[in-house]
Amino acid sequence: MEVNKKQLADIFGASIRTIQNWQEQGMPVLRGGGKGNEVLYDSAAVIKWYAKRDAEIENEKLRREVEELRQASEADLQPGTIEYERHRLTRAQADAQELKNARDSAEVVETAFCTFVLSRIAGEIASILDGIPLSVQRRFSGTGKPTC
Repeated sequence: MEVNKKQLADIFGASIRTIQNWQEQGMPVLRGGGKGNEVLYDSAAVIKWYAKRDAEIENEKLRREVEELRQASEADLQPGTIEYERHRLTRAQADAQELKNARDSAEVVETAFCTFVLSRIAGEIASILDGIPLSVQRRFSGTGKPTC
C-alpha cells in the first residue's frame, strides 16, 4: 500500500522527523522526493526493512553482550581446572581452523615452502651476481674505455 510520510509516521507511531532519519539510513522509497514532491513509500517494503534493521540492531547488542561475558568468563578461569583446559583446547582448535582456512584461501603459505622457494631464488641470484665482476672486467679491459 502506498503511503506518504505522515501516514507512515502514524503506522509506526513515530514522528515525521524519525521517518526522515530512517529514510537517510536506507529505508526504501517508492517514488517522489526532491523539491515540492511528496515522498511515497510502499508500506510492506518499509515494514520489511524496519524488521531487518531492528533485528540487526538487536543482534549487534547480543554480540556485544556475548563478547563481554566471554571476556569476563575468561578472566575467571583458574589454570589447572577442567574449564580452563577446555577453554584452551577450544581456543587452540579455533586458531588451527582459522589458519587452515587462511591456507586454503591462499592468504598464508607454509614456512617450509617459503624457505624452499627463497633458497632457490637466492641460488639463482647468487650465480648472476658472481658473474658480474667477470663481465665488468671483460668490458673494461684496463683501457678505461668499454670494448664492444
